[in-house]
Amino acid sequence: MPTDPERLKLGLENLLDDRDYLYRLVSTIDWDAQLEAIRAVLREHRRSADHVSTNIKELEEEARTYRGAYYDHVVDEHVDAMWRSTYSDAAISLSAVGMIVPTIETIFAQAFHALGEKYVTKDILPPDHKRWRRAKEHPERWNVQWYFGKNDGRVDIVSGLPQLCDATGVSAYLGPDDLDWIVALLSYRNRMFHGGFEWSIPQRQTFVALIAERGWDQYFVWSTTNDEPWICYLRDEVIDALPDRVFAILDSLGRFTKALPYELMSDPR
Repeated sequence: MPTDPERLKLGLENLLDDRDYLYRLVSTIDWDAQLEAIRAVLREHRRSADHVSTNIKELEEEARTYRGAYYDHVVDEHVDAMWRSTYSDAAISLSAVGMIVPTIETIFAQAFHALGEKYVTKDILPPDHKRWRRAKEHPERWNVQWYFGKNDGRVDIVSGLPQLCDATGVSAYLGPDDLDWIVALLSYRNRMFHGGFEWSIPQRQTFVALIAERGWDQYFVWSTTNDEPWICYLRDEVIDALPDRVFAILDSLGRFTKALPYELMSDPR
């Protein structure tokens, strides 16, 4: 049972915000500063994109109303601006996912690593789950990069992170679509980092099918060429909400940490 000083400490902790409890697992990272830095960059990108959009509209209006000798030049300028924006918008999507996904990865990776160390140190078994039965004493069993299937383990964060969330009980504290959102971003990040802006046609077709299968139209939008998918983007509203969604996930992880058993989280004697 907790002693009086321990009760006092726990009482004081009840005054903390949800995400502050995560520092009981990982105390060396300033998540707030990271996310605010990302927010500032995304804000600048949005201003730049809005400027490009305004310029395109102005060129479109000029092309619609101009009747002088340089009409063809005015039309070409509008077309060129739209063409360039196709790639600048892709750069914004890549930059956004390139900043936010590593942040998500390190949040979960470091939290689970620290949690695993506590279970091992206290010689306490984690909640029963097929991951632990499959992994047994595998050294990567607490690694979000690893997924453990029926027959073996493999490096696969798209499957491994949700599996580890389920195995630890974190899933119960996340929002209804948080894991789906994370998996969508991971899947998109992997393709953008390895395929650039213009993926191979088979890659495009595969991701189109995946979006349809997983219901991810709310996250992604395509530009087309010859009526076929060409470049895949994160929707503007998805990009704008990235920092807030990660802040909410930090709150969820904080509530999870707060609810962990006292015997697991208490300081060693």
